Amino acid sequence: MRKTASDPAQRLRLLSTAPSDPGLHADLRTAGAFASSGPAVAMRYLDLTLPEIANNLALDEALLVAAEERGAGPSLRIWESPTLAVVLGASGRLHEDVLIDACLADGVAIARRASGGGTVVIGPGALNVSVVLAADVAPGLTAVDVAQRFVLDRLADAIRARGPAVEVLGSGDLTLKLRKFSGSAQRRLRNHFLIHATILYDFPLHLVPRYTGLPRRQPSYRGQRTHEDFLTNVPLAREKLIEAITGAWLPANHPPELVIPPEDLIQELLAAKFADPAWIKRL
Repeated sequence: MRKTASDPAQRLRLLSTAPSDPGLHADLRTAGAFASSGPAVAMRYLDLTLPEIANNLALDEALLVAAEERGAGPSLRIWESPTLAVVLGASGRLHEDVLIDACLADGVAIARRASGGGTVVIGPGALNVSVVLAADVAPGLTAVDVAQRFVLDRLADAIRARGPAVEVLGSGDLTLKLRKFSGSAQRRLRNHFLIHATILYDFPLHLVPRYTGLPRRQPSYRGQRTHEDFLTNVPLAREKLIEAITGAWLPANHPPELVIPPEDLIQELLAAKFADPAWIKRL
């Protein structure tokens, strides 16, 4: 295992390049309870983007493992890749889902996450939201579909309160007028689960068909539409979108508390999975 700095501030510098917005401070804060309706539960907040796509996927998983194995508690993370990347789901098929030649020609990274769901293109203009919760914070969350809806409904309500008429459709999509601006995926351990979503707010949609093919499985509401006819950006400024997301999960007046991400877990997960070419090419 890599030797780490003993000073917490120095360890954070070793991990991070920037928060999701360079003008913001990266912070992980413990909140007293969910804002608005919902179960009372301590919540942590992390606004942090790591240098490589594999590191960011490893950090999401590390937050889940830390909650499960170390009692770290639930968390909300926001991050935004500064470069384009294609991310496969755990069961995605590399040579069917990804237009590899175009990715190689343009220098677009290809990665694979540990959660389910389809293949996505991310980058500037696509905000990533990761929620880690215990399965006992509300009734029914041991069921995959109930947990997915629990998180997606909360996000939809928060965005809807700021204007856009958001609907939750399919197995975990946020939509506007039957056009998708967010997909989500889930990863479960025994007592905790991770749901992460990508929210398109200012993303160049024409790049999606350049790097990915049409999905093998499509929700009925898609109606066999092309990427261009099916996808959209949510009409909210970035800061308003983050305000909606954090407002859905964190009390507005709780003082922030800086917490260091689990660097040892990140490094272990990178070595065992996310930075391993065999993991990306497994299917």
